[in-house]
Amino acid sequence: MRTKLLLASLFSVAVQQTVPAQIDINGYTTVNMTMGTSYQNRVFFDLSANNTVSQPANMWDIAFYRNSSMNFGTRINDAQNIEVYQASGNPNDWSAITTNNVSAYGSPLYNMDNTTSIQKGAFEQGTATYGWGEYNPGNHHIEGKVIFILKYASGIYYKFMIDDYFGGYTFKYAKWNAATSSWDTTVSKTIANGSDDAYFNYFSLATGNQVAGLEPYKTNWDFMFTRYWTDYPYIDPNTGQPATMKYRMSGVIQNTNITVAKVQPETQATMTSTLPASAAFSNNITAIGHSWKPTMGVYSDVVYYIKQGSEYYRMYFTSNEGSTTGNMYFKYKNITSVLGVTDVSGKKASFGIYPNPAAADQKVTVLFDVKEKLNSKGNVEVYELSGKKVYSAELTNQTGFYKQDLNLSHLSSGAYLVKITFGGQIETKKLIIK
Repeated sequence: MRTKLLLASLFSVAVQQTVPAQIDINGYTTVNMTMGTSYQNRVFFDLSANNTVSQPANMWDIAFYRNSSMNFGTRINDAQNIEVYQASGNPNDWSAITTNNVSAYGSPLYNMDNTTSIQKGAFEQGTATYGWGEYNPGNHHIEGKVIFILKYASGIYYKFMIDDYFGGYTFKYAKWNAATSSWDTTVSKTIANGSDDAYFNYFSLATGNQVAGLEPYKTNWDFMFTRYWTDYPYIDPNTGQPATMKYRMSGVIQNTNITVAKVQPETQATMTSTLPASAAFSNNITAIGHSWKPTMGVYSDVVYYIKQGSEYYRMYFTSNEGSTTGNMYFKYKNITSVLGVTDVSGKKASFGIYPNPAAADQKVTVLFDVKEKLNSKGNVEVYELSGKKVYSAELTNQTGFYKQDLNLSHLSSGAYLVKITFGGQIETKKLIIK
């Protein structure tokens, strides 16, 4: 089983901006986000703070996952347009690899984009059990077994290998010297995971140093606008059959602390919202990705619902100007209050009712986010203001995000109280039926 797989506080290399909120008539915040000409910047965005952090995208080559001492992985900087080739599965071949010719090494390896693990990079696609290495049960290290060659679009080549992982990474590399047609002297480095509250440590092969300040704290961003490779679908002109090719996109990689549901078609500019089914929410890192845009422009009927803890957001894109400007404008709104989400049972669960108000012939849904499974099932009851119970149902005893429909079609217009009992705690909400 492959283990899964981004660092630090920000300073001079980053531009951090919290702008005054531009709110439209539907209550949506407008974000005029840009990656710059030719997508020259990587941009982080925080929904709760309406905060943008932008930095040059070409300041690093390899990111080492440092979020856990027991978990590891990497990412190649796709903004650098690097192709990764496995040159050998035998670490003893390091000195024997004397050429930069990659033609015999098969297809290049890329960071995964269709994954829930942000640390599944190109090196993790190698032939060893963990991509680049094997687990040693004697010392609990991951020991490097695979040698890679990194080919840059600029014509630069590096030979690279991770030697060891144990609370940090020991690796070595050598740059191809075109003048002598040989590899320069091998350089060895060790980067400890450290204690910064970020996913990755970053390293520049060009400078030979770790680069600090390239990632906000994990809790301070939701979206990362960046370059990444994907399997782009097309119709093969020779066969007329569907096929895919590797293509470098610009789009969104999401933080692993959120889940996203895409809805299409749906009216974008509206004051109302209907939360998708729980199964529609995904923690795939490119659940948003580039799915909001065709080759140019944006899809005018695509909407995303974002779940962040007990908060819910709705967003959609309004502009895509391509590499000419790197502008990607979008709007978003915190819809938690619209859903009426309330924490119950000592933060073990939250629930909301929608729509509220509801039409007399309209289905009413109770939304649940259960963080901890309890021994007993809960229940939902609906009362008239006089105290008469008019509806009762048992709640599913499960963890996670789900919803339960209430058939209240027999109720007349008026005000009601919805009582949720869960884990020995009781919460009530007012429901209006029009």
